[in-house]
Amino acid sequence: MKTTPVRKLLTLIAAIVSVNAFADDHEGGSTIISKAEVSATLQQGLERLAEGRTISDIVMRHIDVGEENLGVSVVQRSKKEVGDIETGIAHPTMDEIYYIVSGEGTMVTGGEFVDMKSSNSALLGPMERGEVLGVVLQKVEPGDIAIIPKGMPHGWHEITTDTISYIIFRGDPDKVMDIKSGI
Repeated sequence: MKTTPVRKLLTLIAAIVSVNAFADDHEGGSTIISKAEVSATLQQGLERLAEGRTISDIVMRHIDVGEENLGVSVVQRSKKEVGDIETGIAHPTMDEIYYIVSGEGTMVTGGEFVDMKSSNSALLGPMERGEVLGVVLQKVEPGDIAIIPKGMPHGWHEITTDTISYIIFRGDPDKVMDIKSGI
C-alpha cells in the first residue's frame, strides 16, 4: 500500500503521541509534551525574536522510536516582506509537518532550486538552499497544517503578522538529528 501524505501525518502524530518502550522519558510509556511546556517554549521563542533574531527553532523532543527518530520543535519567525526572488531550503532526508499556532503568512513550496548550495546543519543534518523557481504560494493561518516531503524546497514568501509560530513534527529515518528526550 502506498503511503499518502495524510497517512504519513497520522502515523507520525500517532507515533509521537504514543511512542512505545523506546521512549526515554517514561519507561514503557509514551512521551508526553505538556501544554505548559509547549506554552513556555513558545514564549522562549518570542523572547529570542525580541532580542533581534529573525528565527527561533527550539527542539522540544527528538527521540529514537526504533527504525527512525521522531522530533517535535517549536519554530517562530519575524515578519517578512515580499522579496525580489523566492528562496527556500530542503531537507533531503527528513519529512516535516508544520502546525500553525499563531500568525499568518504565505509559504513557498515546491519548484526547483537554481544554483543550489548544500550544507550540513548542526541541528537538522543535510540541507539544500537557494533561489527556487516554479514555486507554489500558499497562505497559512492558525490551525493550518502543511506537509512537506523530504527534498521539497520550502520557505516563506511573506509573513504578514509581526511573528508566526508553528510546531514542526519531523520524521528522521536516517537519524541525523541529536536525541533530545527532555528539557
